[in-house]
Amino acid sequence: MNAATYVKDQLESVFNLLNMCVGGMDEEQYNWQPPGCANSPAKSHVHALTALDFFVLRAARRGDMLWPAFAADHGLPRKAQEIWAHEGAIPLPALKEFGQLAQKAAMEYIATIKDDDLDRVIDTQFFGEQSLAFLLQLATTHTVAHAGDMAAIKGVQGVKGLPF
Repeated sequence: MNAATYVKDQLESVFNLLNMCVGGMDEEQYNWQPPGCANSPAKSHVHALTALDFFVLRAARRGDMLWPAFAADHGLPRKAQEIWAHEGAIPLPALKEFGQLAQKAAMEYIATIKDDDLDRVIDTQFFGEQSLAFLLQLATTHTVAHAGDMAAIKGVQGVKGLPF
């Protein structure tokens, strides 16, 4: 297996895990704010998706993020980081739709990379100049971490967090 195929498989697995974690919730469970300082599943979901949007589509692909236009159409903050202060409900069907859009665009981009591309240096904005491989690894581990957050909060609500 070459490295580019490995990256594709990893990102595909991450999207599948994220989709599993969103599954089985209704709108109330999705937007439930747990006590303490944990995030609602909805805000963790938005954050995970918009981070993938930023890391893969904006930074790696050097394109536009999908989130600003999508957010404007659904009454959500256009700047992804402002989701933490958003006080309204986050519509679950719309975010599932956004997840599919982001997944499709990310996987289309990933299908174009070759092993040599993984050494390309990118200004990550947050971590200085790093290789594409670093950026994609960060995108996958970051998403897995937030999927775990969502699964745990589902469990606190009595919903099975992960199907395995």
